[in-house]
Amino acid sequence: MRSRHFDGLLGANATEILSHFNMQEATIDLIEFSSLVPIKALGIAHCRELLDQSDVSVVAKGGTLFEQGGEAKNILYLMDGEVELHIAGKLEKRVKSGTRLAKLPLEQGSHYQYTARALTDVIYVSVDPAALDIMLSWGQSGGYEVQELDSAHDDSDDDWMARLLQAKVFHRIPPANIQSVFMSMVTHHFAAGESVIRQGEEGEHFYIIREGKCQVSRKTRKNPEGMLLAVLQAGDSFGEEALISGGKRNASITMQTAGVLLSLSRTDFLELLNEPLLKWISYDEGREMVDDGAIWIDVRLPAEYQAGHIQHSVNIPLPLLRAKSEKLDAEVRYLLYCDSGRRGSIAAYLLAQRGFDSFVLQGSLDGVPASAMV
Repeated sequence: MRSRHFDGLLGANATEILSHFNMQEATIDLIEFSSLVPIKALGIAHCRELLDQSDVSVVAKGGTLFEQGGEAKNILYLMDGEVELHIAGKLEKRVKSGTRLAKLPLEQGSHYQYTARALTDVIYVSVDPAALDIMLSWGQSGGYEVQELDSAHDDSDDDWMARLLQAKVFHRIPPANIQSVFMSMVTHHFAAGESVIRQGEEGEHFYIIREGKCQVSRKTRKNPEGMLLAVLQAGDSFGEEALISGGKRNASITMQTAGVLLSLSRTDFLELLNEPLLKWISYDEGREMVDDGAIWIDVRLPAEYQAGHIQHSVNIPLPLLRAKSEKLDAEVRYLLYCDSGRRGSIAAYLLAQRGFDSFVLQGSLDGVPASAMV
């Protein structure tokens, strides 16, 4: 773990708590940490890496963990003790370590909804939401198995295009667009070890691997050299999420071997590949579709979902969607939403890539009546 914070004066038994916690953190702490939601979806190596980046804080009995309305930069989990959550001075709920409720974040979002006070001496963990999102997106549950791809069959110049065109995403766009995609692509030759995408950069291109292999890595303060998240091979593509969301690159891509990549500009990608797959609906249209068997999917994180969601919707956080899509019914239409439209758009694209009939809620939750929220 990166560091420890001791907030306020320690209670009489806090030293005993800390002693127990420190003595056992190499085993118990990792096990407990890996059982948290949605952290439990990570492989053990990524879980250990995330824990190593996280801050552990101690608050004495009667102290305050955070104040309602304050800026929330991290995802907080209660690891030991009991806290009360208040809104405007009114007690809303209690959370005790070791319970099912404690497996979920105490708070999440841009600002705190509650004021959290310690009923006992407590220990909590602060997790960087960006690091968690990246590990979930690129990790073993995110669609690319590092070991599996690393030992996959050799690349062939004859089958990369066939493999690419077999992707269901190409079954869903007009044939003219497919031709335009290949006509618009630019060929790039890379040497082994050469950088393709750098973490933190603006997204400008979508890439398809024609020859060779690429490795995906993520730098952290504790691991400035970068942690290997996945290995991609001929026929795989990357770079779409930053183009759809407008965000920065969330990981670095480096050539593991010499290879050839094809790139598509942001404008061409959005026009030829993304927009044809996105189908926008109003809430009223979605409600009628639900009456005919469609399902609302909320792609926000669990704490956001619990704070308020569309009635009868299911929660599949965007970072888990690749893995969870294997269990979705291909005969059902899925209506995706978030709080801004960005995550919903990415989710719709990912599902369309896999052949699902997916739709995005126009205007996100702003257009949903309060009576339809729970």
